[in-house]
Amino acid sequence: MNRIMKSRLETLLDKDSFILIGEKDDDELVGGTGLIEGREVCIIALNPVASGPVDAYLILQQELALLDLAEERHLPVIHLADRPARVAKETTAIPLSIIRTFIEPQGAGKIFARFGQLSGVVPRIAVVFNAIATTLTYPVAACDTVVMVEGTGMSLARPDMVRLMTGDKSRYDEYGGARMHAEVSGTCDILASSEEEALVAVRRYIGMFPSHYSSLPLIGTPGDPGRTGFSDLRLIPSNPDIPFDMHRIIERIVDEGTLLPHRSLYAGELITAFGRVAGMPVGIVANNSLVRGGILFPESCRKLSAFISLCDAFNIPLVFLADLPGYMVGKDTEQGGIIHHGALVFTSIATLSVPHLLVVVRKAYTAGLYAMGGPGFDPDRFVAVQDAFISIYGPKAIRKLGIESHLSGPELDEIAERMSDNTSLDRYLDAGLLDAVIQPGDIRREVCEFLERAYETPPFRDGPRRVLCL
Repeated sequence: MNRIMKSRLETLLDKDSFILIGEKDDDELVGGTGLIEGREVCIIALNPVASGPVDAYLILQQELALLDLAEERHLPVIHLADRPARVAKETTAIPLSIIRTFIEPQGAGKIFARFGQLSGVVPRIAVVFNAIATTLTYPVAACDTVVMVEGTGMSLARPDMVRLMTGDKSRYDEYGGARMHAEVSGTCDILASSEEEALVAVRRYIGMFPSHYSSLPLIGTPGDPGRTGFSDLRLIPSNPDIPFDMHRIIERIVDEGTLLPHRSLYAGELITAFGRVAGMPVGIVANNSLVRGGILFPESCRKLSAFISLCDAFNIPLVFLADLPGYMVGKDTEQGGIIHHGALVFTSIATLSVPHLLVVVRKAYTAGLYAMGGPGFDPDRFVAVQDAFISIYGPKAIRKLGIESHLSGPELDEIAERMSDNTSLDRYLDAGLLDAVIQPGDIRREVCEFLERAYETPPFRDGPRRVLCL
């Protein structure tokens, strides 16, 4: 085995655990099984320095056999994607030898189909180590999570084809670069600074998941939160219009060293992450008012729906931490399909099979309350932090609407007071609309108790729940 492949597999897998499936370890596709923290996984690795002649059709058959093995033995799939030595980045070759891979039922189309058919069956994670294009990209994008190394890339067509077909002379990093995919397209879920960082992230990621949809994630050793204490009065500003960083709350909930952000550089107004609380895996969805006020845009809706469908597929309970005004309005978002994407969020939450907890940390206005799994979407528990505001409109919006209606100062004050009385947390609690009003320091305890209940009951699945590839 060449030095590159050997280094990657040694970093990814437990020591001496790789078992080759195939005749040679220097083929263009190096496949087999290995262990991560003692759990068996399936490896599909493209070799960038393969030696000897290459039969593209035979490679596809080897890959199909590995995907079948993963399904039969309930093995997570780890796809290490690279550009084979025979493929040039800048020049489009059209060898007649690949025609068979295009038209045969067991050709490239079957690879795309098999990756899709494994959606929600076993976890699938891809790592991109080089600039790849065309048929190499779809299996990567079909995976549940895509890790890209900084400086790599992925595009539907190679640069020369882009120039030939469209006349576009944009730099490759503008339409195919890893950072672009992490920040703009959302195709990259984790951007790593090095190969080692990428492979370590895969090890951590796999640890959050069961090996198959019929199992629960493994509970680890309970730990203490990364940061403690909610005594700092500035942690959650009482003024709902002052931005604050929701990461500061999350750090006080999850066990130290277990937080694994997911798509963190994309649509930063919404935080999606995996973590452990008292050793129990959890999916976290939270609004971050430091970025675009925490308002939901079309891209944040896609991010939300994709993440919760992934958690739902693999029995990971969800915690929603709400602090948002709602959905963004206006020409740009309407043209971007905000209604469609908002409805996608509602459908994704409405069809969840895993338990979910909603904590209103500071505010939840308009349909934003529903986008965070609120009333009507059957949260297993619905609580609010003391002084949180849950209403159709926030105080600032109520005053603006009153001024627009030419109301006098006293009339505005009266409306604000009535709205405050009718939407008080005590009123909601007395009416049975809220399960509890809690202090900020109680959030981790609430999450712990919720997760303990969630993990008491083994999942019952008569089939997989597909992961939204968004």
